[in-house]
Amino acid sequence: MKKFLDYLIITVGVFILSLGLTLFLIPHKIAAGGVSGIGIILYYLFGINVGYTIFVLNLILFVLAFRILGRSFGFKTIYATLAYSAFVSVLTKVLPPQGVTNDMILNVLFGCFLSGTGMAIVFSREASTGGTDIIAMILKKLTNLDVSWGLLIVDFTITLFAGVFFGSEVGMYALLGVIINTFTIDTVLEGVTTSIQVMIISERYEKIKERILKEVRRGATILHGEGAYTGKERKIILTVLKRKEFVKVKSIVKEIDPDAFLLVSHVREVLGEGFKPIE
Repeated sequence: MKKFLDYLIITVGVFILSLGLTLFLIPHKIAAGGVSGIGIILYYLFGINVGYTIFVLNLILFVLAFRILGRSFGFKTIYATLAYSAFVSVLTKVLPPQGVTNDMILNVLFGCFLSGTGMAIVFSREASTGGTDIIAMILKKLTNLDVSWGLLIVDFTITLFAGVFFGSEVGMYALLGVIINTFTIDTVLEGVTTSIQVMIISERYEKIKERILKEVRRGATILHGEGAYTGKERKIILTVLKRKEFVKVKSIVKEIDPDAFLLVSHVREVLGEGFKPIE
């Protein structure tokens, strides 16, 4: 059941990604990085269907990856890549070729927002759509260049070619699209996985702890500390919360001890009871 759900969610993510590409980016030559960006350039230069380009280039990259990186790519990534090329091939034929708007800013914003959201959904299921991810990993293997820098260099190069073939203004829109796409992926992934860690230092920690357990129904750990200046022993409540729960806990602390000290931080992932299971 879990595998079926993973593939279903990957399919939804790839469909959203493909919609952003075919409705907003392809009709207006916005080659915002990635294999899809190369596909857009080749489409306007030679009339090659973007979906075909995505399929062929990813096939070549997979062969190179297997030879250089080893068998490190799972079935989910292969499925996502095939689904991506198939969706783009079909949607470019059934959706209006002129897109939905001629406003370039709207096309960049909506196209890259949908693309970034779709990619984040795919990434959240431990898969990818191939493309420049593979190129960046190959560069890291051959040159020891960090993957994030490799992605930036490859995507920047693609937008540079877009500027050469389609004009500097279109190239600048494509570069803006790369930035929006990256920001969207990070934001959506953090929104899916981020929880809030709170450390509460208060003389009235017992009452605060009891209300967290009873009203918020969230566990907590009591840490033992010592004041650096006073040398006095202090009790510290450590708890991890969802966003809505944090609002409630902050209200509880303010009511019981307005002079309490709270240290709040975001954590990218929490595994265990009450959160995501350890797999």
